[in-house]
Amino acid sequence: MGKLIDYVSKLFALLAGILLVLVTLFIGYVIFARIIDISSPAWIVQFTEYSLLWMTFLGTAWVLSRDRHVSIDLITSRLTPRGKIVLDIAHNLVGCGVCVVLCWFGVLTTWSMFQRGVIDVQVVDVAKYQVVLIIPLGFFLLALQFLRKMLMGFHSVRHSDSLHGNLQDESSDA
Repeated sequence: MGKLIDYVSKLFALLAGILLVLVTLFIGYVIFARIIDISSPAWIVQFTEYSLLWMTFLGTAWVLSRDRHVSIDLITSRLTPRGKIVLDIAHNLVGCGVCVVLCWFGVLTTWSMFQRGVIDVQVVDVAKYQVVLIIPLGFFLLALQFLRKMLMGFHSVRHSDSLHGNLQDESSDA
């Protein structure tokens, strides 16, 4: 299961990177078009708006899997290794819970928009559920990453307990 989560996270991150390159190129084109006084396609702004949302949710699980998210170690730097693991487990539990709740509400909202046929009327008319579909998908994958990290934390605690128990057994034998 972990390999599948990694594969999907990498694929989503790759898609986020492609969107970032496209947005950069399109915005560069719009700037260039203004400089030489030609009109640029009006759909670029709409595509950029959607891409910012999609890039965010496509990349979050990958960033979390690499521990590259923003964190402040003011408290954790003062904890023992075991305390850090316990706090990390609690952090991942809360993160997973929040993501599950947001995923659920994202599913409800997306489904509601699909059923009602909500259209985002701009330069290009787009079904709104297609725009926001990435929110529950992103939160679902992020919840899986938090769950995975939490389970790895439990494994670390058990492993450190067994090592600690073995060291105590050896020291009492001596």
